[in-house]
Amino acid sequence: MRRAAPLALVAALALAGCSQAPPEVPPTPSHFDLGDLDPSQIDGNGLWLLTGPDAAGEIVDAVAAVGAVEYSGTFTELTAATAEADPARGRTVAVEYRGRPGDFAAKITAGGLSLDVVTVGGHTYLRGNAAYAAQLGIPELEQGYVCAAAGDGLADQWSPFLRPADLVSALLGASGSVSVARPPADAELLEVVVGGETAPAGVMHVQRVGAPLPTDFAAGDPSGDGSFTFGAWGEQLDVEAPADPVRDCDASE
Repeated sequence: MRRAAPLALVAALALAGCSQAPPEVPPTPSHFDLGDLDPSQIDGNGLWLLTGPDAAGEIVDAVAAVGAVEYSGTFTELTAATAEADPARGRTVAVEYRGRPGDFAAKITAGGLSLDVVTVGGHTYLRGNAAYAAQLGIPELEQGYVCAAAGDGLADQWSPFLRPADLVSALLGASGSVSVARPPADAELLEVVVGGETAPAGVMHVQRVGAPLPTDFAAGDPSGDGSFTFGAWGEQLDVEAPADPVRDCDASE
C-alpha cells in the first residue's frame, strides 16, 4: 500500500477540516542504550544514534516543550499526469505563524481563501476574505475580526498548520521512513531524511547541539512541492487581541 507523501498529508489534514488533539509531552526518553559509549564523547545531541522513529519523536517532543516559534511555509499541489497531459501546478497553501499554542497569530491562504487567526487569553478571533466568509456563512469575517464562539472549532480545521508540534510531526511521519545522517565533524545542523534514502521525499534540518529544533524543511514528491522555515524558538513573542473586533467575545459567549 502506498504511504501518504509528507506534503500531501499536511494539506489533507488542513484542507479537509480534520482536527487533532495537541500532542502529549512524554517524559525524558530512555529508549536507547549507549552501552559503554561515553556521553562526553558525543559531539552534539546524538540524534543520529537513534532509530528513525525515535529520532522523529525527539524532534516533535522538543518542539512541544519549547513552545514559542515563528515559522512560514508554502505547499503547491501537482495534478496527476494523464496520458494526455503532464503534471500541472495546482492550488498553493501558505502559512505564517508566530507565537505558541494557545497564544499565537497566524495567516493562511489556500487557493482563493485567505484568513487571519489570533488566539490569546482563551479566545480565538478570525477574519477572512470574501471567499472564506462565504464558505463559513459568516459575512462579518470580511469586515474584521470575529470572536469564535467557544467550542465551535473554526480554527481547528486548519490543524496542523496552527499547532507547531503537529505540523512537524506530520512532516516527519507521513512517509513512514525517517533517518538521521551521521554529521560531519564541522556540521552545525543535522540532516533528517524523510522517505527512502535513494529517493528522499523531504529533508529537515535540526539543531545539532541542544534540543533538536528544526530550522527548515523542503520536500518534493508526486503530490507537490514546498518548504518551511522555523526560527525564534523559545523567544518572548507577544500576541495582542484585535483592538476593535467586529464581533467581540462577550457577544459570542
